[in-house]
Parts: sequence; C-alpha cells; structure tokens
Amino acid sequence: MAEAAQHQRYERIAVEEGFTIPEIVELQRSRNVTGPPTPQRMEVVRALLDLGAGRIRAMDLDGIAKQVCVLAGAIIQDIDPVQGSELAALANDRLAEAAKARPDRITGLAAFVPRDPDRAARELERAVKTLGLKGGIVNSHSAGEYLDDRKFWPIFEAVQAMDVPIYIHPRDPSPQMFEPFDMLGFKVGWSWAVEVGTHIVRLIWSGVFDAFPRLRIVIGHMGEGLPFCLDRVDNRYYWELEMAGAKPGLKRKPSDYFRENVVVTTSGMNFAPPLLMTLAMVGIDNVLFAADYPFERVRDSVAAIDALPLADADKEKLLHRNATRVFAL
Repeated sequence: MAEAAQHQRYERIAVEEGFTIPEIVELQRSRNVTGPPTPQRMEVVRALLDLGAGRIRAMDLDGIAKQVCVLAGAIIQDIDPVQGSELAALANDRLAEAAKARPDRITGLAAFVPRDPDRAARELERAVKTLGLKGGIVNSHSAGEYLDDRKFWPIFEAVQAMDVPIYIHPRDPSPQMFEPFDMLGFKVGWSWAVEVGTHIVRLIWSGVFDAFPRLRIVIGHMGEGLPFCLDRVDNRYYWELEMAGAKPGLKRKPSDYFRENVVVTTSGMNFAPPLLMTLAMVGIDNVLFAADYPFERVRDSVAAIDALPLADADKEKLLHRNATRVFAL
C-alpha cells in the first residue's frame, strides 16, 4: 500500500465490496439477465471476478486498507434451491480462499439461499465457523419472498447464535411490485432503496427483532432512506393502530428496532448532507463506510468522507472502528 499510504490519513475498511465467480456469470448469461455487453458492464464484471492482484492494486490506488466482500449474484436466490445453494457454497469457498491468501486485505460475508432455510442456516454455520467468513449476505427478496415470513426464521436463529450480522443488499423489486419501478435510469437510484427499505419495515412489523433481540442487520446506501423517515414511521404506526382500534403488536417503537438492530453503510451515498443527517438520526456508532466497489468511483467516495466536518475520533469510527466491531474483524 505504498502509493495509498502517501495520501491516506485514516485506515479505511470498505464493507460492501462486490465480487462474483465465473459460474454465476455464466448462469446469468445463459438466462439473459446481464444486459448488453457494453464496455462499462464488461469492465465491472472483470473487476467482480478478480479477488486477487487486480483488486489489491485497485484498493492501493484508492486508499482502502481492507474490503468486506459480498457476492453480487441475486440469481442464486431465484433458481432451484439445490443448485443455488451449491453455487453459494462454491462462492463462499472461493472468497475464503482469497481471504486466506490476503487476510490483511480481504474478508467477506457468506452467500446463502433462503428458499431452503435449514440448508441456508447450515451453510452460514459452515462459512462462519469453518471458513472464517464474517456473517451473511442476501440480495433482499428470493423469488418474491421476504425474510419476514416465519419459515425463514431458522436463518435468524443461526446468525444470532453465532453473533454475526446479515447484510441485506438491494436488487430489482419483487415481481409483485416491479412494474411501477421499471424506469431505465431510475431503478438502482430509486427502486432499490424502496425495495430494501420495505424489506426492513416488514422485518420490524413481523416482530422478528422481538423474537431475536440480538439480531443485527446491515443495509447500505445510507439506510435506504429509512433514517429520514423514522419519526414519521413511529408517529403513523400508532396513529394507524388507533384509527383501526387495534393494539400494537410490537414491544417497542419501530425506530427503536432500527437504531438497535440495524446498522447502515454509506455505499453509493457518500454525500455530506445525507450522511450528516443519518449520523444525527442513528448515531456515529451505527454507520459504516462502504465504497460499493466496483459499481462506484471509490476515490470519489474516499475524498467525500475525508472532507466531512467530523472529529478525527468520529471519522475513525466511521472508516474502520465500527466495521471492526460489527464484523469482528
């Protein structure tokens, strides 16, 4: 990291950094879900596939000390669960190999396929306890099903027992809500946030955090808009219940669960105004730096965080101390 060290004041751990494996790329191509092979798309795929020297070189140039890598492969959650689970395990093995080769620079989260909950729980246990991965990664819904359904709760039981988090990453909205969001140019910037924000609200509404009070969920993109709505969500939750003559089904306010069970990252949202407001709403201990490599310009994200009007101690929390705690690095 000689070149990076020349302009790096803070250690930076980036916690939502994409990778994939050739088998998943080929599956996506065979099912025509990758989009046209534009030069930019092909460069992104090349970067995703590189868990070695090219990735380390990019980290050095961008001033990133360590990446927490997550699988970019939502397709495994929609295909036959046996095939999907096999691909998840293969991706986990490859990521663990890369982390073993460069433990100082690379670690990551384990992919799993929720549609087979018991197998998903076993794969998470294998990946964490045997491979040394630091939690789970899921690309939101699986074939239109969300994790608030109680059939998926063995997954939460497993990760709470291991004291590791699950990262919920966005994807295109589920089939039952996709059509209104089918706007080229706005799907990622808008519908992905709505999709994961809705997933988190469903988890709160379902009582999953009452059932698993130590469960920790990580979401990106500055909390997918939810930190800006917490006061209104609380207010209208009780108002709606009173209007319907119903009693609250939750033990606490919705915002309490968000602040105590959800951690947010800055991925793709490294802009001063929303970041400062997020810090005000959820606190410095609940925000982690993420660069969203290779989907974002990492150096721009680094520069934006460096320019924030924050005390050094808070920047250290944001850039590496919080990640070290949340992912037990």
